[in-house]
Amino acid sequence: MDAAFHVTRRYRDTGSWRDADDQFLRWIRGPLSTGIKNTGGIRPLSYEDSDETAALVLISNDAGVSQHDDPWEDSLAVSTGEIDYWGDAKAGTPYDESPLNQRIRHAFEQAARGNRDQVPPTLVFRKPKPGVVEFCGLCVPHGFEVSTYRDENDRKIPNYRFRFTILNTDRVPVSWLHQRAQRQTETDAPDEWSEWVEEGVVSRWPLGDRVDDTTGYRRRGERDETVISGQFREDTLSRYDHRCAVTGIGESAVLDVAHVLPRSEHPELVEDPANVLVVNALHHRAFDADLFTIASDQRLQVNPQFDPGHPFLQETIVDRAGNQVEFPQAVEVDQSYLAERNAGLAWVTG
Repeated sequence: MDAAFHVTRRYRDTGSWRDADDQFLRWIRGPLSTGIKNTGGIRPLSYEDSDETAALVLISNDAGVSQHDDPWEDSLAVSTGEIDYWGDAKAGTPYDESPLNQRIRHAFEQAARGNRDQVPPTLVFRKPKPGVVEFCGLCVPHGFEVSTYRDENDRKIPNYRFRFTILNTDRVPVSWLHQRAQRQTETDAPDEWSEWVEEGVVSRWPLGDRVDDTTGYRRRGERDETVISGQFREDTLSRYDHRCAVTGIGESAVLDVAHVLPRSEHPELVEDPANVLVVNALHHRAFDADLFTIASDQRLQVNPQFDPGHPFLQETIVDRAGNQVEFPQAVEVDQSYLAERNAGLAWVTG
C-alpha cells in the first residue's frame, strides 16, 4: 500500500474500514487482523501478537462535531509544531485510572527514561466536520501535567494534558504503521522518527529547528514587557509597503515586525526603524531561531542545518540562499546591526 498521511491534508473517514472509500480506518487497518476503533479520541493500534501499543492515533474534534459536550479544548498549533492534547477523564472515570490515559502516560514515561525505542509513534488528527479527518502530524512526547475543570455539578475533574512536538516530516507512510504492528523491520519509518529514536534529536515541524538540543542555534527570548507601540508597527508596515521583505506576502494580518538585534538584549532599539524588518509570522520565527539571516550586503544566508519539511519554507528560504533581499526605498536597515547579529552566528560566511 502506497497510501500516506500528509500534514494539513484531509481524508475521508466513513467510520468503517470495510468501506472502499474510507481513507482513514481502512488505510490504517490495511493487511492487519485488526485496526483502530471508529469512536473516541484516543485510538491505540496494537501489535498483532499482543495488546501492547504499536502506534497511537489521537483525534481532536472541532467545536460542534461531537454529539457530546467536551469540556477539554485541545491546542493543535500545527504552524508552530506543538500539540496540547487532553486525556480521557470523566466524573466516573478518574484520569489516572483510564486505560487510554495509561497508554499515553506510559509512552511519556518511556521517553523520559530514554527508552525511545519503546515509545509508540503518535499520529494526531483533527476532525473539522463529520466524515473528515485532517492530519496534524507525527508527534513525540514533550511533557505532561494535570489540570482540572468543574462540571455542571461544580465538581472538580482532573485530567492529563499531554504535550507533543510535531516532527519535521510532511509524510507518514501507512505501510510503516503496518510494519510496526507486525514487528517487521521499519524500512518505511520517516527519517525524523528514526533520528529521534536513535539520537534523541527532535527536528520540529515546520522549520526543522531542534527542540531541547540547541547545538548550532542561538535561542532568543523576547521579554513581554518590551513591546512596540501600535503606531510604530503601522509606520513600519507602511515603510515596507505592507509586504514581507523575504516573500512579498502582502497580507497585513500575518505580518510581524522582527528585530535584527533582539529587543530582550537591546531594549533601547525596540523602536529604532533601522533595527527592524517586516516579515510574515512564520519567517519571523525562523529568523529569530537563526535559521536564516540577512548579510550586510543584503543577501539571504541560510543555516546549513536548516532542512524544512514545509515546501513553502524550502522555496522561500533555502532555495533563495545568496539572493538579494530588496528593501523598499523608504527602508534603511543599519548595516552595523546586521553585522553585530551575524557575528554571533558561526555559520555565516563573508
